[in-house]
Amino acid sequence: MASPLATLREFSPRTRVVLSVNALNSFGGGLVLPFLWIYLSEVRGLPAWVPAVTLAVQAATAVVGGLLWGSLLDRFPPRTTVPVVMAVAGVGTALYAQATGVYTALAAALVYGFGISGVGTVLRYLYAGAASARERGLAYSADYAVFNAMTGLGVLVGGLVASMDVGSRAVRFTVLYLADGATFLLAGTALFWLLPKVVEAAGKRAAESAAGKRRAGYREVLTQRHIGLLLAALAVCSLVSYGQFRSGLPGYLTQGGALGPEGISGAFAVNILVAVGAQVLLADRIQRIRRSTVFAVSGAVWAVAWALVLAAGLRDGGSALVLAMAGVVLLSVGEALVFPVVTSLLNDLAAEHIRGRVNALLSVAVSTGSVAGPALAGALLPWADGLGLMAALLAGCLAVVAVAVRLRTVLGLRVDLPAPEEKAAEEADVPAAAAPSAPDPVAAGSATASV
Repeated sequence: MASPLATLREFSPRTRVVLSVNALNSFGGGLVLPFLWIYLSEVRGLPAWVPAVTLAVQAATAVVGGLLWGSLLDRFPPRTTVPVVMAVAGVGTALYAQATGVYTALAAALVYGFGISGVGTVLRYLYAGAASARERGLAYSADYAVFNAMTGLGVLVGGLVASMDVGSRAVRFTVLYLADGATFLLAGTALFWLLPKVVEAAGKRAAESAAGKRRAGYREVLTQRHIGLLLAALAVCSLVSYGQFRSGLPGYLTQGGALGPEGISGAFAVNILVAVGAQVLLADRIQRIRRSTVFAVSGAVWAVAWALVLAAGLRDGGSALVLAMAGVVLLSVGEALVFPVVTSLLNDLAAEHIRGRVNALLSVAVSTGSVAGPALAGALLPWADGLGLMAALLAGCLAVVAVAVRLRTVLGLRVDLPAPEEKAAEEADVPAAAAPSAPDPVAAGSATASV
């Protein structure tokens, strides 16, 4: 197994720059991540409904904005689009620093939601231009680890700043939101100046082929083989992991007294540590395993995790804590496995002229699951002391396994386990007319693999 430093040295300068930008953005986001509700209600003294509506507006705007950014990435060079995305997100979060009333809070939510929806999309788009299939897969895994590690560090620093006895609370939170905004502006500047040749080359290639390309749309993306199914499965993955970890899990474990606030706080800390550790230890290994296998294992691991959480909710004291933490560990491992792998698979399946839209829909799928998670928890937690929710989550996990088994039979080995030396850039340069001469991924599915 390669060490993290050895893996980092394998990356091209382009990938290292994008990872560094992600680290900067994630740290800035962590500074303010837990505080919006507290900031608007307690620091600014706004009514309780304001933070709720603000978060809803931000989420809804992010969905619409993500679709627009995906279209723009497919039409314009990334060097033009990326700085604009970062600038809009930076201005949006900085506006929260001045959110002293209802209208300013909602204005900040609109701008920030529109901007932040494009950040993940453009970063994944840039990773997709990695020099080889191996580097692309490792880059998505490293991105996940960097995001969790730097977000966690940002949360710690933000908590220290918010609790300092320097100035007023309003001033301290203003500093945090302005700092978050500054990280986006620095990230946009870095990508504009440090990736000029790579991005300009990509933009030139796209411009040269634009004359022979039909105009693409989201309908074309969803009708491409396997992409729609993968996006739907990804939404289910998000629902049974991200969406429930922040809603269903604490709600189920606290409503019967199995765990208290301290135990839930510990669960969130364990989630971050395990997610980062799993990526560091497993990222290189999973590049040598069929993606459908990783997908299926993640669904099975999540099923065991929720079974442990179910058992924890029926106990109290030390046994409940041990079972709950074991479930959290498995939930975190499943997250660390499946999301980078599915992201890499979607980008391998995507044609170059729709790659921006595919990454935008990926963001929408994850957001949909994260938003649907709390709604599902709220509807089912009151039923049979939460047993209805646990049953629904177990069913969702088994559905993920079923989709993975289906994908194994139809993807073909060339897509399910790409050769490490396969050049992503060469794939992008293959003319569409030449595609039929390549082996059919479905027909290639009869090939066998060791995993």
